[in-house]
Amino acid sequence: MKTLIIDDDARNCKLLEAILKDYGECSVALDGNSAIKLFEESLKNKAPFDLVCLDIMMPEKDGYEVLRILRNLEQNLVPPTDAKSRIIMVTALAEQENKAKAFYENCDGYLIKPVERKLLIEMLNKMGLISKSPT
Repeated sequence: MKTLIIDDDARNCKLLEAILKDYGECSVALDGNSAIKLFEESLKNKAPFDLVCLDIMMPEKDGYEVLRILRNLEQNLVPPTDAKSRIIMVTALAEQENKAKAFYENCDGYLIKPVERKLLIEMLNKMGLISKSPT
């Protein structure tokens, strides 16, 4: 599984990377602009990310804006028959309105920080990205 972790807090990136590294390659972006660039390059190189973990509260471009841009890039660069990246919002925003807005923007999952390993793994299993926990 190829993963892109987008969060302006390096500690959060390290936590997610520690959980996800056993399942495949992880790339990290500390802001929305560099994340968009990495995502677009991966699509153009025909090596898209399987999973994107995206923070909402970031400077310059927030997670909602980044999510819209990523989905727009997929719409323009990925054939309709190909699978799209699974995007999970990973945020401290627990209010229902934030969750609803994220799903409206076409995220696939929503987790509250601090991320619990068990919940993330369960979500990845349900999405079909992994089949079991690493041994």
